[in-house]
Amino acid sequence: MNIILSARDQKDLHYEVECILRMFLPDVRPRFLQQEDQPSPERLVICTGDGTDRVALELPGFAGEEREAAPAGETPKDREVSVCRMLFRLLTRATGRRIEWGVLTGIRPVKLVRELREQGLSYRQIQERFTGRYLTAPEKAALCVAADQTQRQAIERAGEKDYSLYIAIPFCPSRCSYCSFVSHSIEKTKKLIPAYLDKLEEELIYTAGIARELGLTLQTIYMGGGTPTVLEAEQLDRLLETVDRHFDRSRCREFTVEAGRPDTITREKLAALARGGVDRISVNPQTLNDRVLAAVGRKHTAADFFRAYEDARAFPFTAINVDLIAGLGGDDPDSFRDTLDRVIALEPENITVHALTMKRAADMIGEKTARLDGSSPAGEMVSWSQRALAGAGYRPYYLYRQKSTIDSLENVGFCKGDTLCLYNIYIMDETHTILSVGGGGVTKVVLPGNRIERLFNYKYPYEYIDRFPTILERKDALRGFGL
Repeated sequence: MNIILSARDQKDLHYEVECILRMFLPDVRPRFLQQEDQPSPERLVICTGDGTDRVALELPGFAGEEREAAPAGETPKDREVSVCRMLFRLLTRATGRRIEWGVLTGIRPVKLVRELREQGLSYRQIQERFTGRYLTAPEKAALCVAADQTQRQAIERAGEKDYSLYIAIPFCPSRCSYCSFVSHSIEKTKKLIPAYLDKLEEELIYTAGIARELGLTLQTIYMGGGTPTVLEAEQLDRLLETVDRHFDRSRCREFTVEAGRPDTITREKLAALARGGVDRISVNPQTLNDRVLAAVGRKHTAADFFRAYEDARAFPFTAINVDLIAGLGGDDPDSFRDTLDRVIALEPENITVHALTMKRAADMIGEKTARLDGSSPAGEMVSWSQRALAGAGYRPYYLYRQKSTIDSLENVGFCKGDTLCLYNIYIMDETHTILSVGGGGVTKVVLPGNRIERLFNYKYPYEYIDRFPTILERKDALRGFGL
């Protein structure tokens, strides 16, 4: 598609315009031009700067135009939102699709609620801002407000010197066909685990020393992956002992391990987690439909999930989370409802419902385009899950969005009572510093003025091992950020 920009601050428009286009036309390949060099059957013209902003769209079988008067004192951000609003309305008419998030393309819509609230807007005014300025559906605006209400106290309690620790275990028993995370099947990489753990222990000790030197206060620990429970019980004991010995956990409020795949969970491993002070775990079936599990490469059954969940309940964990995915290939609304009903009956403290997201690394990438065009039942599944969970006493407490998600949907974590996972809130709201260790870890340093600095570890286990000295050198930068 040729995109002809007759606009001030042209480059400021590129990213958001492309995001809006891809929500409706996932196959689009835009070319941003100042003037058209050759005719195109797909053409977008954006004109701003003369008191009226104008967007004209031409597609095979469709031609339309939108105009908005530029408000007094219009900022580049105002102009960007205005252009995206007009483009959104045109694409809605052209495709017949309904994108409930409107022109909000960011990962963290609940963070926007907090920022508006801190500017003095009431929740009613915030919802009006979402539906009016951003064309968000009222249900999504209300969902964001509800999540902010649940997590508000946790965020307000965060101190300037607080931090969380993320520990990455980028190994899985097998790779799910929809997965795009940095993780590797232990069928191929099991031999790397001992060397990986040696380096991980060294990085943990080094990071703990810097945290002490800077006077930081550890609030939460989260071990994710991958699947941390691919490790043997003895390996988990060793890793958790390293954390306990070198980090001051006297004010740590939670320790979460994403146990994840039921086929990796044993009573011996659960005992190791409990001994190590872990108080929250996840047991994640994604679906309880065995046919769908097999189709997406999950090498476990629904029965394996129930066994693992029952075993976990025998230990003193204060919260168990269960992850589900809406929109898996071969799943349908009836099957999804059956899964959710059976999970709710178990009364886990947390339930997280993800909308299927596929990125370039996923094996299902060939199916992606066909299922991003509004033809999937994922929207029905997600909407129903939110109603069912509210009816069962669960509240939304964190929410995030990803690109390439079916129907531009959201991922939402729900909790009962005050069992929300603080780490999930902190990482999504960017409330305080996250020190990350392990392959693929991204340290995020939150500084005054909402400034964020990032330090990246090498993604893949073999890189992490082979280039480990560079990782420690990068960690040294923490001392210069003014924490």
